[in-house]
Amino acid sequence: MKKLLLILLACVALEAEDIYEGDLTATEAREMQTKGEAIIVDVRTTLEFIYTGHGEGFINIPAYEWTYVPKAVEDRVKSAEFELKTDKTKGHVDTQKLYDAKEVFNKSFVADVMKAMKLSNVNSVILVCRSGPRSSAAANLLAKEGIKAYNLENGFMFGWKEAKLPWDGY
Repeated sequence: MKKLLLILLACVALEAEDIYEGDLTATEAREMQTKGEAIIVDVRTTLEFIYTGHGEGFINIPAYEWTYVPKAVEDRVKSAEFELKTDKTKGHVDTQKLYDAKEVFNKSFVADVMKAMKLSNVNSVILVCRSGPRSSAAANLLAKEGIKAYNLENGFMFGWKEAKLPWDGY
């Protein structure tokens, strides 16, 4: 049943039409930003924005955040003991299984983007995430609200940074 539901959701997603203005290269986005034609809103989580870096002048307005609730301490102790016995720290241990993750949508996302646009005196916004999918979804959401929204092609990691545009981070 789960597989059928996932297949149906994938089909719907593939047929969903993008209604935002279009995808921009990092160079095109930077040009619009520096000319004062648009702001760049980074929709990644706050932790991603802080710890993986962000482009110069990006405004962080997360589309959603994650909450993590640890599973029972017994499970976490077993996992730690397993790592010690099998030397799994040199490989990949799926520690995410030790937490129940929950996505929490930012209910003020649209209003916050509109406010940032007003404060910056622009009528366009360019959305960016790590590699593109979240920002294109956010661009569609804003476009449905009548906002002139663009998506940064390939996101921060594979668009902005690879274009060697200015960024801040570790």
